[in-house]
Amino acid sequence: MNRTGILACVCTFAIAALLPGTARADAESTAGRCVAEIQNTVDRSASVVADRTAETIVLINRLLACGRVEAAIAAGRECVDQTRQDLRLASNHIDGVANDCIRKLVRMGEYQLARRVHNARNAAFRQLESFLERQKLALSDAFGN
Repeated sequence: MNRTGILACVCTFAIAALLPGTARADAESTAGRCVAEIQNTVDRSASVVADRTAETIVLINRLLACGRVEAAIAAGRECVDQTRQDLRLASNHIDGVANDCIRKLVRMGEYQLARRVHNARNAAFRQLESFLERQKLALSDAFGN
């Protein structure tokens, strides 16, 4: 075998040895990006819910001070309805990101990383639910209940 043949053989073995590690790094990077996107969506949702809740509590207090109880109740309901809609959109986005990522990871044979993304999605859904519950409690407190 000449030098070119030996060099080609060595390069082939080197590339073959590196590919599994590269695929694993790509899979970990993919999972990391997906989990980060899920968490970013949760963080943005938390901010939106907190801002909306604070603004609505101020409005409710003003309306109650003027004796406009029905308008205050309507403002509280509208706040919760808008939040439900926003959280539904956030949930759909999280679900789409997670499903795409899990499909890619399963195709790569990275089942543990796919499980990590699945768990991140479920944790995100629980967090989104808690945002709505906390908002309802804060609005209820604004009415003195």
